[in-house]
Amino acid sequence: MRTIDWETIRYRGDAADVKELFETYRVSDYLDAYEENRRQQEESIRSKLLAEGILLTQRLSPRIYGIFQGVCEALCLEAEAEIFCLRDESINAMAVLDVREDKTHSLVGITAAALERLEDAELASVLGHELGHFLFKNNRLNALISRDANNPAATVLPPLGESLFLRWRKKAEVSADRVGLLACRDLRAAARGLMKAAFGLSERNVTLNIDALLAQIDAIKGQPELMQATFASHPLLPIRLKALELFARSAKAAPCGFPASEPALTDDQLEDGVDELMQLTRRYPAKPLHQAIMKVVALAGVEVLSTDGEISDHEIKILIEILHHYFTDEPDQEILADRLEIERRLPEAIAKVNELGDANDKTFILSRLADVALADGALMDKEGSVILHLAEQLEVPGKTAFSILVGSAQAVGFKVDVKLNRVADELRRSLRVGLHLAPGETGAREPGEARTPR
Repeated sequence: MRTIDWETIRYRGDAADVKELFETYRVSDYLDAYEENRRQQEESIRSKLLAEGILLTQRLSPRIYGIFQGVCEALCLEAEAEIFCLRDESINAMAVLDVREDKTHSLVGITAAALERLEDAELASVLGHELGHFLFKNNRLNALISRDANNPAATVLPPLGESLFLRWRKKAEVSADRVGLLACRDLRAAARGLMKAAFGLSERNVTLNIDALLAQIDAIKGQPELMQATFASHPLLPIRLKALELFARSAKAAPCGFPASEPALTDDQLEDGVDELMQLTRRYPAKPLHQAIMKVVALAGVEVLSTDGEISDHEIKILIEILHHYFTDEPDQEILADRLEIERRLPEAIAKVNELGDANDKTFILSRLADVALADGALMDKEGSVILHLAEQLEVPGKTAFSILVGSAQAVGFKVDVKLNRVADELRRSLRVGLHLAPGETGAREPGEARTPR
């Protein structure tokens, strides 16, 4: 039986983000614990689906059973997923893992509206898309979504990890869309399925012109809040359609039985094109003024936290959190360590703020820099001097600048207890001596490694 190497089909941005989630945030142990807890609780998603939906067996629904078998053959799979009809008037589908006892069950839910309104090839695409989530194990990572009503965060991850997860979910849809296309072998059918699911529209009312749909993106590029809010977990429809069209024209699709175009796009051409599309979904200031404000905060922030010669983790954390909260999902990309490069770029950003900004913009910048300065538990003379010098460059009167510094201190307070830090340092030194560790040693050892007596 022919096989497909699914990792070659997967969108590289999807694979890279998953790798970072596992390596940087070490989510594997949490996922194992989550699944074991589900087994211990004996919670069954399948039981809920049986109570609220209809299990579509071969006898009960020959059509959907036949389509599903055709999808499995097209994808070279021997899948054992159970398909449930869900009572819903919207066209939608879902793929979930039901963890119980010693097994993990693959369940596919598809709404009654999808079954009634989608043609066979469109249904094949939708089913293939959901199987794609299983193939790439996307469903397992859904355990990172917070289900605690008291937790305002969307996930159990820290802020930067949560941003990574939310970006990844959009990329995971691109990978699953590729599987949906291979399942139906018909680009127009796959595109129609996406259009019907997103808007309920058929070609009777809208001509399926992907490039024309992409023109809509240009109209809202200057309003990033619209780009971000439209779909929390899915890219905008035109972006998904264009990414799918690129895949259909690529050499990656040809070995899977899809008739690729001539000349076919190379792997790099395909993935570079999709990367460019996915850049449209990221959170980043679109207007020159807002970009300049971000750069002043980032560049001057590094100058502020480096004035005393000692940069604490907490100071860096505060600067990153400010950039993350107000500007971008990737704040680490805005922080420079090269002082000469900072000295070159900062005046350019300041000039742009002076050209386009107003007093409120400048107050915002100085307030955020004061937050950084207060992060080490004190507003030192050197840190204050850097901020006051920047205020002068921003054409903010000294009296106003002092007022902003004091106002920030009163609003947020001193972030770090210096005395508590001294106690912690003394405790670390005492423990190091007690363990006979040299300065800089942590006491950590490789698994199975015995401690050598001193």
